[in-house]
Amino acid sequence: MGASQYARPNAAMRAMLGALLAPQEKRALVAAPSLEDAMRRLRATPYGRDLAVAEAGGELLPLEKALQRTLVGTYGRLIRTLEGAPRDLVEELLRHFEVDDIKAILRGLATGAPAAKIRALLVPLGRWERLPLERLLAAPSVAEAVRALGRLPYARPLGEALPRYEAERSLFPLEVALDLDYFRRLWARLEALSGGDRVGAVRILGARYDVLNVTWLLRYKLTYRLSAQEIFNYTLPHGYRVDDGVIRRATTAGDLAGLIAALPQPYRGLLAPLEGASLAHMEAALCRYLWHDARALLAGYPFQAGAILAYLHLKEAEVHDLVAILAGKRSGRPAAEIEALLWSEL
Repeated sequence: MGASQYARPNAAMRAMLGALLAPQEKRALVAAPSLEDAMRRLRATPYGRDLAVAEAGGELLPLEKALQRTLVGTYGRLIRTLEGAPRDLVEELLRHFEVDDIKAILRGLATGAPAAKIRALLVPLGRWERLPLERLLAAPSVAEAVRALGRLPYARPLGEALPRYEAERSLFPLEVALDLDYFRRLWARLEALSGGDRVGAVRILGARYDVLNVTWLLRYKLTYRLSAQEIFNYTLPHGYRVDDGVIRRATTAGDLAGLIAALPQPYRGLLAPLEGASLAHMEAALCRYLWHDARALLAGYPFQAGAILAYLHLKEAEVHDLVAILAGKRSGRPAAEIEALLWSEL
């Protein structure tokens, strides 16, 4: 796509970019003395209308889902302005909500949760919805839910991982298979781009894959204690700076310090000062880097797919941060603790 084909997408994106919260608005939310005060301030922002229908019960989950629905709407507005390979890429990126919904359904079925409780966890995709939700929610077992996916692309990787799930009674192999297949298909959409479109998209999406791989490395090694070969098999073969060689060196490191030392910059520099911190704080530091990188890309040439992806990352980071702020206020965390887990800088 050339500059003329990006006129509408860029105009739509710039209008929505201007509606993102200003740093002082987010600082005011973090500094709010209570959840009620934070909600009062949030109602005065562009999110107020979307939150109004979810506030009746005072529960956080409906508020979180209302915020995520604003993301779906954002994706939809941009998809309708795009065409060809860039449209396919952004539409596939939207499908990460679908992946999360499948995970929520499988977890609910595995624990015997009522259908209504599972449904409350899902993010409705409206016109983009492909999942047979009624059949999935009515499935008597995880295996039946996998079969209910029919010809959707998720059925094959889940079907291949199903025997291990049934042997171990752990959803871990199903969720890993689902993630790896989805992100490989998303990368294939990226590779269908050409020219400057591909360069910018590889930079922003490749960095996102880097952060995914580093986050998974940390979790697999420190939490799940997986072997080096398992970790290698459960990470992505794509990225911007983190390649197969980096992953192999990191998986064979004897401790966390060695794993961090095996990473390229800027990830090594981001994580080294956090060696004793929680995984959540490490992930937040990595995601703040993505936020800065997205802002830098938006300051460059605007008529490219990378700019659209960069804006979408800023929007997703903002929604993540709003959920984190509300959850922090609900649990009474100090402002400094809340801020340390945000994906953007205030």
